Amino acid sequence: MKDDGNGSRRESGQKMSRKGLSEVEAELLERIQKGDDSEAKESFFSRYEDLLHSFAHRYHSDRLPYEDAYQLAALGLTKAMRRFDPERGISFITFAYPTVEGELKKHYRDHLEIIRLPRPLRDMRQRITTATRHLWEGGGREPGIEELASYLGVGEEDIIETLAAQHNSCVFSLDSTWGEEGDDVSLSFFIGSQDPAFEEVERELVVNKALRRLPRRHRDVMELRLKRGWTQAMIARELEVSQMHVSRLMCEATDMMRGLCSTYDDTA
Repeated sequence: MKDDGNGSRRESGQKMSRKGLSEVEAELLERIQKGDDSEAKESFFSRYEDLLHSFAHRYHSDRLPYEDAYQLAALGLTKAMRRFDPERGISFITFAYPTVEGELKKHYRDHLEIIRLPRPLRDMRQRITTATRHLWEGGGREPGIEELASYLGVGEEDIIETLAAQHNSCVFSLDSTWGEEGDDVSLSFFIGSQDPAFEEVERELVVNKALRRLPRRHRDVMELRLKRGWTQAMIARELEVSQMHVSRLMCEATDMMRGLCSTYDDTA
């Protein structure tokens, strides 16, 4: 094809500018990048509303309201619009996705992260974020542990440690909920509490230990009383003694057990 001056080159440039974009989007993006056209920007945003709402839904929390998450996603999309270069051969959505997500993660890291990681882990996390964006732009998918380690020239253990530390640095309100839609449960539901049964078990162990130290007659009386719940009259008939004698044995046994239990508590 014969070059007729700047015309054919301009036509070629227009085709390249539309790579990964529709003609309308390519025109809007050109107006945004060259003149920061607010009308073009609004039209371009309307085409990616679903993407922005998707990120806002994923990242909103008690500490980051939905509206704020949406605005951060919009800021990321704005940065993607200004930086996107169609000549790199990737689609706009592939470029925009990690840019928008990076903006939200940066906000969480800088403003909502309560647990501060050591400096080496923070530096590695930043390197992983940058590498993830580059690899995603090149391959159109999120890179795995092995790919990140190879790209950064570090061990896979370093990547795993950093990602685990980042995950564990997030703090959630106990008023937050967890579960499938419609079956959400407050996180406070999962907090453990002291089971009173433990105290009952401990008390029973101490009592049984004290019972074994009693004289045989006293032990028989107390076992019938404590373990079987018998009355003094029932115990008297079983042991063929008077009820008064049973009462005296119980008083003596109680005093002895009180002293024994006190000794066990002091040595515990």
